[in-house]
Amino acid sequence: MGIKLFLASKDGKIKNTLYTNHYAYKESEESIKNLNINKIEFVSSTSEAAKLAKENNSMCICSKLAVENYGLNIIKEINIENNYTKFALISNKPSYEGNRSIILFTIKNKPGALYNVLKIFYKENINLTMIYSRPLKTIPWEYYFYLEFEGKYNKKLLEKLKSVTEILKFKGSYKFL
Repeated sequence: MGIKLFLASKDGKIKNTLYTNHYAYKESEESIKNLNINKIEFVSSTSEAAKLAKENNSMCICSKLAVENYGLNIIKEINIENNYTKFALISNKPSYEGNRSIILFTIKNKPGALYNVLKIFYKENINLTMIYSRPLKTIPWEYYFYLEFEGKYNKKLLEKLKSVTEILKFKGSYKFL
């Protein structure tokens, strides 16, 4: 059973402008591609999209609850069949077993610093599944990296990474289905 989103407007009719969240739009894109929408406005949530659709006599992609809360009328029901949500069990103690692992690290702000980290994964033939950078709150223009890779806790790998990072924290391994 898939998730349901709704294309809605105040009067239940097709409009020229669509308000939507980026993710909701991507999930619904195939279902609405033939509607000849002139303008798509991306907003932070489907609730905000519903509010703006009502205020501006436009359309939105939103949940059933948003349709009800903002007094909208459904134009079309959109079934989302391939939507997956990951759940994580958070603990004070990291797990060392699983087929995916997560580390946090900082590096010096100099050319090649990130390359030196990534090179280790390349040489060890370890696939990266995700990498994000986020600003450090304490030091302007400095970042920490959140990296997920295939494999469980590997002490030798972490020792190699320590040699090219400023701070390195192993956050744990988990089983990815």
